[in-house]
Amino acid sequence: MKKIAYTLLLCFACLVTLAQNINETDKLFLFIKTWNFLKYNHQKFTSGKMDADSFFLVKQELLQDIKTREEINNMLIQSVQSLGALSPNLELHQASLNNIIKINGLHQWYVESKEINVSLKELLLRVYNSRNIKSNYYAPVLNYHTEIPNEKKYAFEATVNLPESMRLLALAKLQGVIDYLYPHHKLMKENWDVVIKRNIPLFKNCRSRMEYEILILKIVANLNDSHAYNRFYTNLKFKNQIFKNTFYPPFDYKIMDKRMLVTGIIVPEICGEAGINIGDWITEINGQTVAARIDILSGLLSASNRSTLVSNLNNYNTNFIWSLDRPEASLKLIGSKGTKATTVKFIRLNDRPALEKINVFFQNRAKASNKLKGFMLLDHHIAYFNIDKIIQLMENIAEDKIDNHVDSILNLAAQQKAIIFDMRGYPQWSGFMYSYLYKKFGSIDNRFAKYVKADLNNIGTFNWINSPEVYNNVDIVPEHFVYKGKVAIIVNARTRSLSEWNTMNLQSMFPQAVTIGEQTSGGDGDEKYLNIPGNYIIHFTGNAIYYNDGTSAQGVGVKIDKKIKFTKADMLEGKDVFLGYAIDRVGKP
Repeated sequence: MKKIAYTLLLCFACLVTLAQNINETDKLFLFIKTWNFLKYNHQKFTSGKMDADSFFLVKQELLQDIKTREEINNMLIQSVQSLGALSPNLELHQASLNNIIKINGLHQWYVESKEINVSLKELLLRVYNSRNIKSNYYAPVLNYHTEIPNEKKYAFEATVNLPESMRLLALAKLQGVIDYLYPHHKLMKENWDVVIKRNIPLFKNCRSRMEYEILILKIVANLNDSHAYNRFYTNLKFKNQIFKNTFYPPFDYKIMDKRMLVTGIIVPEICGEAGINIGDWITEINGQTVAARIDILSGLLSASNRSTLVSNLNNYNTNFIWSLDRPEASLKLIGSKGTKATTVKFIRLNDRPALEKINVFFQNRAKASNKLKGFMLLDHHIAYFNIDKIIQLMENIAEDKIDNHVDSILNLAAQQKAIIFDMRGYPQWSGFMYSYLYKKFGSIDNRFAKYVKADLNNIGTFNWINSPEVYNNVDIVPEHFVYKGKVAIIVNARTRSLSEWNTMNLQSMFPQAVTIGEQTSGGDGDEKYLNIPGNYIIHFTGNAIYYNDGTSAQGVGVKIDKKIKFTKADMLEGKDVFLGYAIDRVGKP
């Protein structure tokens, strides 16, 4: 009798809960979560027979008159039922509400929700149990495909604010693609559901196109993903107004230890007038510390780690660090004569003489960089490879002679006492590592890492790819040449994605190698991109890469044996400290 009474009280409590009013944010959140669940699981959507965007836009209009939790549950049930009858996929193990979270943790949002009734929970579970595992219209078929497929493009005039329905559709698309296709939820700044909920009223009440762009920048920055850095920026219509980056400093600089070091004078007249000298430290910009400025930008520009963000902010061309409303800045300096405040004029884009000086300055800087080639023989019998320029190995070589040419270079390298692989950059020629280096120094079935991709049979989960062709060229039989000399691998924040993957390969291929430098980008794994309303393209890391011991490369970057920091003197003298250390390390007897 007591059990019956308890059950009745429980049912009554549930009915009272469902009868309660629901606020606009919670209502839209349940709708968005349900829509994405259907988009990635329901037969009609995964087969491409029903357009997910059209379904969203039609059903969203029904939300206007909904006031209670019961009404939103009924509306969502009817929306699912409108897609047609569901029949279980007997090829699949049929999950239950009791075990589905263990099978796929993403189902927790509805299984444990107090706002969703049992009927809707069971209906969503039936959608999952009837899913078609042979196709998913809105997910890349192959792990290395970069585009999230079949996402419609919605272009609007640059000055036009998108309609509310389109802004909410953009937010919904972002919620879904990160929920179901992003493997790094634990590395994000905040719980993704919390982020989406907070942004619902912001996207709904957005008053301008510029405000819409800022909202997208902020939500993407939450990913903490170096693949997303600065990619969306090129699509922005109001980038100059948002970042205020159209006035350029008359000097070059590097951010170090929460300060900015003046490393070069570009326009001497302006710097002389302001009393700025090479070697000065800038601690404040218009009353704001450099560290505070970086903190603000971290909320607009995604990066997997702080070191990579700072490295990216050192880019003179993008010019993000300054944020100036007019062509001058009040700076606080620490120089040879102590601390002082000064006002310095900045360069306008229409100042042709000053722009010419900028060009000359960086052309001279580039000449020093150009001394490094894709392959060189250094003193002390050291072979040097530069991944950023590795494509030079096949330039001006007839296609039918490339194999012999590259093989001869690797044979020459194998005869040297040491090899340095400079991984500071991005390989424009993936075949060098995947095929040629593997042929000379690799071994069959060397799974040097664990490559994890989305499981399209159980979307929202990820599994390890064991296929050998993911790691090396299976059409090649390696020579198994065991190199007994010393090996150094140089890395820094420019070591990103494929460069990080290749570095992990080198670390396995040459067990004696010492990895030298500073924290890498932490954006390892194949890049994906999604088109959202306004014709904006959002990039993110779509696969996960781990060392064989389970250590993640995302966020933290590759393993480093010897971390090196540049000193002020190193910066001012233009020393390549990493290369110098590597030469000393492997060149000594």
